[in-house]
Amino acid sequence: MYITGIVAEYNPFHNGHLYQLNQSKKLTHSDFIIAVMSGNFTQRGTPSIVNKFVRTQMALSSGVDMVLELPVPFAAASAERFCEAAVSILNKTGIVNAISFGSELGDIHLLKDIAKILVNEPPHLSALIKDYLSKGYSFPRARQAAVIDFFSITNPNHHLLENVKKAVENPNNILGIEYIKALIKYNTSISPLTIKRQVSNYHDTDIYSSIASATAIRTQLQSNHKAAIKQCMPFDSYNLLINHSHLIPTLDHLSDFLHYKLIFSNKSSLYSLWDIPKDIILSILNCFTEKLSILDIIDKVTSKTYTRATVQRALLRIILNVLQDDMDKLNDLNWIPYIRVLGCRKNATVLLSEMTKHASVPVITSIKSTYPDFSQEARLLLDYELKASYIYQYITKNSRNYHQEFTHPFIKL
Repeated sequence: MYITGIVAEYNPFHNGHLYQLNQSKKLTHSDFIIAVMSGNFTQRGTPSIVNKFVRTQMALSSGVDMVLELPVPFAAASAERFCEAAVSILNKTGIVNAISFGSELGDIHLLKDIAKILVNEPPHLSALIKDYLSKGYSFPRARQAAVIDFFSITNPNHHLLENVKKAVENPNNILGIEYIKALIKYNTSISPLTIKRQVSNYHDTDIYSSIASATAIRTQLQSNHKAAIKQCMPFDSYNLLINHSHLIPTLDHLSDFLHYKLIFSNKSSLYSLWDIPKDIILSILNCFTEKLSILDIIDKVTSKTYTRATVQRALLRIILNVLQDDMDKLNDLNWIPYIRVLGCRKNATVLLSEMTKHASVPVITSIKSTYPDFSQEARLLLDYELKASYIYQYITKNSRNYHQEFTHPFIKL
């Protein structure tokens, strides 16, 4: 039995995802595809367009065999932490043979070369990174610039340098490098595979063909251009999206939560949160007034040093009160103390029994029945997920689903 893992947000599931899914099956001859999917908040720190259970149904109806949840602190983390946690889940299943990811470059060999250099950082690369940090660059941007300089010195081939530049500057290439780094870090036998993205770019907001970016689909849906997105999604996925998009949540809906947290927090308590640079916290406090929405704060704090996504993730961590001490405990466990299965296809239930046999951490399908037996680390991670879910139900005005984490049945299609 050969199993391939995919890490995704499916926000929403579209034809580009279907292409990746079919290509992954074709190239690996996989018997099953397991997706690790973010929950109700995304890697950019924004609410997902529809909730995790609807997106699980989208994935399963389109051919994914099983969906596992990427817990919210990691789903809305930097590329490095996002990928480490996702790979840790796939590795801890004990049954995954390969990981497939999309990239703008489509060159697994170059992505591997860059990943290896970053894991085994040569002294000259370290010096370049320190130099860029001293010039006020954020760490991701310092490392990005340093890698380009490093290759220009060690292998000054014009074509190669162009591809290196693309590799470290495009979002899916960056994630691909981080997946490979995580595979190296965990010394796993899981093999990486990349599939070149087709037609659309990650940040496109317009629809040009039957394959469009999730960003474009969300943009068109928010403008109520439903006909435009129909061609870009599998039939079942489109219907699920339309039937559940009564109130599309936005960052602005989180303004009151952020105001509350900032009013009742001080500098010291904010410094105790996970993975938020102190100068971002100072910038937030310096600009905060009760008149500013979360979007205003994001606009004021975003800079050449810190991207909009970095600021959005920081604000979500403030709202969820993600503590450094908690995350240190999880780091000791390679981030993942349990594997939560959101759903699977009926013909793939063998995956559940195999994973239960071989997984190195508990596998859960029902929080309600297993929560009392959770370890301390599992409970503190799940508590962040519960908070995120309560907030999501509130901003989508879906009070009847307030306890959805405990009441929603395991999905089997």
